[in-house]
Amino acid sequence: VEIRQAVPMTDVKVEGSAGEIWSAPRVLTHLGATADIMRGTNTARFPVSRPLWTLTRHWLDDAPVDLESADGYREIVRRWLYTFGPGTEDDIVWWLGSTKTVVRAALAELDAVAVSLDGGDTGWLLPDDVATVPDPGPWVALLPVLDPTIMGWKNRDFYLGPHRNQLFDTRGNAGTTAWVDGRVVGCWIQDETGVVHVRLLETVSASARRSLDAEAARLTEWLGGVRIGTGYVSQAMKQAAEIAGATP
Repeated sequence: VEIRQAVPMTDVKVEGSAGEIWSAPRVLTHLGATADIMRGTNTARFPVSRPLWTLTRHWLDDAPVDLESADGYREIVRRWLYTFGPGTEDDIVWWLGSTKTVVRAALAELDAVAVSLDGGDTGWLLPDDVATVPDPGPWVALLPVLDPTIMGWKNRDFYLGPHRNQLFDTRGNAGTTAWVDGRVVGCWIQDETGVVHVRLLETVSASARRSLDAEAARLTEWLGGVRIGTGYVSQAMKQAAEIAGATP
């Protein structure tokens, strides 16, 4: 609305080919695709997304935005390896939505190191990330829908076990998840008053259950009664909501 008022020439509807209508939103989409603008500061209260449009050069300062495609792919693969490595070639191809040729070229340019994974597949790491990772000890986490942790890999059995179908909606989007020591063991929902409830899909130790309950209480307090709505509802979330008498 503010952009239409500030730039009246966008406050029109122009019919294109095959009945396509151009108006202010399409202009913004085009400017985003050309990297001229991007979403900046959110003007709405958590958890509503209502960001301002900002000039890319203002938001990213001197960060390069005009890269050759090979350079861009290499940088994205580097960041994926930094965040999710080790991962397989198939994982990266799936996540990037590109081709094996592009991924293999990026891995070669990064001097990525091949490592053996527990299932027998070959994974890849950045050359400065091959040191043994110390055992972090027992831990739990309650993660939101579409969290990068559960969406990061194509091959997910090592942390999903048999629960894949219960934790994703019919379009492949991840619902909420409850984690114990690196594996997903259930999900969580909020009841009508905003209280967080954990639903387990498998048996966990008594200490892990206590830790999950403590994390649920902490999350309840942090959210402060704000209920987080979502269109990404897994089967496990629906069942948890029925038990709690709530709307997922």
